[in-house]
Amino acid sequence: MKKQKAVIISTEGHKSVVEFEFGKSYQILSDAVGGMIECVSLKDADLWCNENGIAEGLDLNMIASAIYSNAFGAGNPVLGNVIITGSVDAEGETLGLTDEQVAYWLEYNKKVIPTAYLMGGIYN
Repeated sequence: MKKQKAVIISTEGHKSVVEFEFGKSYQILSDAVGGMIECVSLKDADLWCNENGIAEGLDLNMIASAIYSNAFGAGNPVLGNVIITGSVDAEGETLGLTDEQVAYWLEYNKKVIPTAYLMGGIYN
């Protein structure tokens, strides 16, 4: 079966393309975010982040925070590295990104520092 593609965006803003086998996405998702995964469904893709980012004191990911802000109109910070995949199929299996989606996410460079993050509190 054809390899599926995903894009990792680090807290430093570095982007890379990784491949995974259909039906075997969990390990690559978990490795990319450094632990337990949480999915944020976007319009045509899924953004996966570390479920315990706050508790683990992970760094702010300004690009992922901008993606979240653009998708939901909310200023929630996204902490730690993220990985973006395609959506899911009818059985709930994670799909890869198309070549066009890969190109889009590799070019995406908007950055946001959410107000809640700047105000301190539980985020730093």
